[in-house]
Amino acid sequence: MSGLGGDSLTAEIARGGQLYDETHHVLRQLRLRERHIRYTIAGLVLIFGVVGALGLFTPSGSQGSVWRSLILGTAAATTVPTAMAVSRVHLGEMWWTKKSHVRGFNNVFVAYADIGVAVCLFAIADPRLALYFSALFAVVGSYSAHFVRARVVYLHMAFSSAVTCTLGILAWHDGVPPVTAFSATLALLVAVNGTVTLHHGYTSDLQRTLKHQLRMANTDPLTGLLNRRGFILATSTLLRRGQGDRFALLIADVDRFKRINDDHGHGVGDLVLQQVAEILQGAVDEPAVVARLGGDEFAIAMRLDEAAARAVAEDIRAQPIDTEDGEWATVSLGIAVGPLDRDQMSDVDATARIRRDLALADDALFSAKAKRRGSYAVVLTTSTGSRPD
Repeated sequence: MSGLGGDSLTAEIARGGQLYDETHHVLRQLRLRERHIRYTIAGLVLIFGVVGALGLFTPSGSQGSVWRSLILGTAAATTVPTAMAVSRVHLGEMWWTKKSHVRGFNNVFVAYADIGVAVCLFAIADPRLALYFSALFAVVGSYSAHFVRARVVYLHMAFSSAVTCTLGILAWHDGVPPVTAFSATLALLVAVNGTVTLHHGYTSDLQRTLKHQLRMANTDPLTGLLNRRGFILATSTLLRRGQGDRFALLIADVDRFKRINDDHGHGVGDLVLQQVAEILQGAVDEPAVVARLGGDEFAIAMRLDEAAARAVAEDIRAQPIDTEDGEWATVSLGIAVGPLDRDQMSDVDATARIRRDLALADDALFSAKAKRRGSYAVVLTTSTGSRPD
């Protein structure tokens, strides 16, 4: 769960505790009730249209003026297609990144709403009624606070404040006592801008908190690497977005790790695990995903062929691990490597492939340790992730 610089659909490589900040992964974990929010906003757009339409028949609204009637009628009519468009927008992505899959839709929508409300307000014959209706800017501001960047929020606040102040001045010139006009204008400014400020501050703090919590949920605190959950999320992006037609998944664990803990204590065991994490990260180039799956078990996911995967394994197993007591620990590895379908993978297919290859690599690791510790074994897979016949 962010914000997130760069293209929200661009996969970043997860290494050394860095998480994918890809919107796709964040939304998978947050499980927002997007449809409910989307249709609520669409409904509010239609209500704006109804309010504009009512102005056509209000004695203090537009009656007696053809151009005012045309403005209010046109504005009310445009709310129908706009509501339909809003009902099809991916608001979850827009909430997290402040970007829309339809380029600039969120900013255009705010501009449409602000300008549309302002035009309708100035088309109302009675400036006092128009001043009261300027409270509608609070609804637009609430949307802005959640779905657009800060600079657009500030532009909205400046625009709506300018319109509200102008209407207050017009009401004063229309005979409203100065104190009454000033008080009403000030109350509306506080209500509209206060709503925007509170919502914007809350959603920003919530996103920062969620981002931190998701990072903690997907990261191993000892080594700073991804944990099993983060590994599957990150590797699914590697499979769906990466280049190349081969995929290698390595599992590594420390030989006789229980004895290291028993003989030297858990503090030394933790240092050994941290050394292994550094060795694994140093053995791979991007794109790669490195993780601690649990205990002394680690994993690496790469888009490499068999020869390259073997070279990585050789590099890892050749590096000694100091137990700080004159002894050296070793690492054994199991590798599952095979082709990938050229078609883009879905989340379900990618996750299934990862889980199958984890099981196959684990079997290969067991075979390697049975023959000789500090070695590795390779199992070839098919494009579906299963062992060939």
